[in-house]
Formats: sequence, C-alpha cells, structure tokens
Amino acid sequence: MNRRLLSLLRSAVSRNSQRYACEATATTAEGRRRTVPNDGLGLDHFIQKSRKARLPKISPTVEESSYLDPLDISGLGRKVKYVTYGCQMNVNDMEVVRSILKSNDYIETDDLQAADVVVLITCSIREGAEDKVWRELKRIRHVARRKPVVGVLGCMAERVRHGLLSKKGLVDVVAGPDAYRDLPRLLAVARAGSSAINVQLSVEETYADVRPVRVDENGKTAFVSIMRGCDNMCTYCVVPLTRGRERSRPIDSIIDEVRRLSDEGVKQVTLLGQNVNSYRDMSESTYVMEGPTATTTVPGFSTVYKPKTGGRTFLTLLDKISEVDPEMRIRFTSPHPKDFPIEVIQLIKERPNICNQLHLPAQSGDDTVLERMGRGYTRDLYLRLVDDIREVLPGKVDDTSR
Repeated sequence: MNRRLLSLLRSAVSRNSQRYACEATATTAEGRRRTVPNDGLGLDHFIQKSRKARLPKISPTVEESSYLDPLDISGLGRKVKYVTYGCQMNVNDMEVVRSILKSNDYIETDDLQAADVVVLITCSIREGAEDKVWRELKRIRHVARRKPVVGVLGCMAERVRHGLLSKKGLVDVVAGPDAYRDLPRLLAVARAGSSAINVQLSVEETYADVRPVRVDENGKTAFVSIMRGCDNMCTYCVVPLTRGRERSRPIDSIIDEVRRLSDEGVKQVTLLGQNVNSYRDMSESTYVMEGPTATTTVPGFSTVYKPKTGGRTFLTLLDKISEVDPEMRIRFTSPHPKDFPIEVIQLIKERPNICNQLHLPAQSGDDTVLERMGRGYTRDLYLRLVDDIREVLPGKVDDTSR
C-alpha cells in the first residue's frame, strides 16, 4: 500500500512538473511567463493556500444604519428597565443614560415583565463584579417573557466587548462609557434583528450638556460628575483601559448644574471623577484661566504623565462651587494622594460647607508592593501627607485609607 501511494505521488509530481515546464515556454493571456523554480517544485505548489476566515460583522457602522429615520430611532413609548452595578460614577452614568433615552421617548419601568429594553450599567473593577452581570443576563433571558432587547453598558462593555455578543441570545447591545449618546441608534439596530456595538473611547466626551435624570428626583443629595478617565496607569487597575484618558468637564456647566440642584432643594452634592482632584478644565470659559502654572503633586510623590499646564484646577472648581450655596454641603471622590496640594486642604478649612471628610486611598503599607502597583509614593510619604492634613485640620477630619 505504501509503495502504491508513493508511486501515485511521484506520478502526480511528474505530471505537474511537465505542465509547469510547458507553461514556462508559453506566454499567458496576460503576457506573463510562469517558470519552474531552479530548485524544483515543492509542496506549496500542490496544496491550496489557507484563506482568512470571514468573520461576521457584529456591529453596523453609521453608514450601514443610515437608513434609520427619526421614527426608527425614537423609543415610541417603549419601556426600559435600568440595572446599575458598581461605583457612584456608574450611578451618575445611569442618570445620564436615563436622560438620553427619556429625550428619545423611552419610558422607565421597574417591571422586568413589562420591559421592552433592559439596560445594565456594569463594573469591571473586580472579577466578582462581572460574574454578577453574567448571572443577571442569564436570569433575564430565563425569566423575561417578552424577550426584551438587552444592553450592557459601561466598563464591562468596554473590556469584554465582542465576548458579550458571542454569548448568543444574552446580549443585543454593547456600549462603552463614551457611547451613551449613540444608544437610541444602537437600540434601533437591535430591534431590527442585528447585534449592535459602540465601544469607541473619546478624548473629549464628558456629557457636559446632558442634564441627568436623578434616581431620586426628590432626594436631598446628588452626584455631579466633573471629570472622566484616569492617566495614572496603576499596574493593577483596569480603569484607564475602560474609561480612557482624563478629560475634565467645563467649569461653567458644573457650576450651572450645582446651582440648579440648589434651586431644586438639594442639600449635598458629591463631585465625582476617577481621579477627581486632578481636574483641569482647558475649555473656553467665563472664568479666567489660571495661567501657565503646571500641575503640582505632593512633594515626593511621582507620576507617569507630563505635568499639565494652564486651565482651571480642582482648587478653583472647589472654590467656585462652595460659593454657589453656602448651605449646601460639598464632598468629592475618588482622589489620588499625589494630587492633594496643601492649598486644597486650606480651602477645606476655610469653607464650612466643604465636608471635613477625605477619602485617601493608601492601597498598601508595603513599599515594595506600592512600587509594583505603580502608585508613585512610599509608606513614609503617605503618612507624611496624613500628618500635613491633620496639621491644617486638627481633629476634624474623618479620613479613610482603604
């Protein structure tokens, strides 16, 4: 059997060699000649080359969905249920999403069985947070009788991306933290029977012109997002990859929102940002720019990015916001220890409506671990900063150092 197979292979090689030799003496239809290589023919002449797999398109581009008219994009009274996981920023993001969908004629519902759309704002800071989302997605598909369009938004959408859509029947829409304005179109595409995804991160998007629809419209507290993203690139943290680079919201829009909340009876606002005290607004504004002053970190602390210059800093923002309503309490989270210049601490001391509470994450008390984490400081530097704060605010500060 082996001899017969070897004989057949030799015959095939011989026939093909003769064919290539004949073709070498003739001109092809295109006027080109094919020649036999000097070292003879190899297996690649007899085996068909592999082709790249044609992967199905998961997300339509703007051009591919340009057929959508305003009626397609409108919710037309469809009901949407919201589910939020994770941090305060996700709560604020959900308020932004509620505003966008409400303006496109979607109606909110708490009843899963009545929902035409279910939107989940997700978190990727820990594996357990993503596990909760997977369980909820399976529960929705198992329990919901109407088979609603299901959208996964936020950090998990940015990190897992196409992996979410690969789970057939679980997810219809995937939208990253900077794609919420595109939700009406994405939902329209999903209703037409296609999966839809937009995880494009922005260097500008802050949703500054979107008026959030608060979860508790009669509540006395509110979140106000002042910046998005993070440039610190701590080695253990996924935030810069899921939220993008730092960009700050214009100071005018922040002050306008705080003033409106005060008029609505809100008594406390919490300023939000992934690295809230590195705020630096470079936009055109009615407020005077602070000149070429560069970003200053706490002495001894280091950073991976170039110092930012000009614009309006967190100190200016905190100063202006505290003047909007002297009876309104001001908090902020989450800061980085390196961005706590003593001037901010002194302002907290001077303004009674800025709460004497600082979230000051240490992350570790071991210098080797801190270096591996890329935190930019040592245990001693952190404790020195705490001492400096207590010197300005003796016995008044409730501080956390988780």
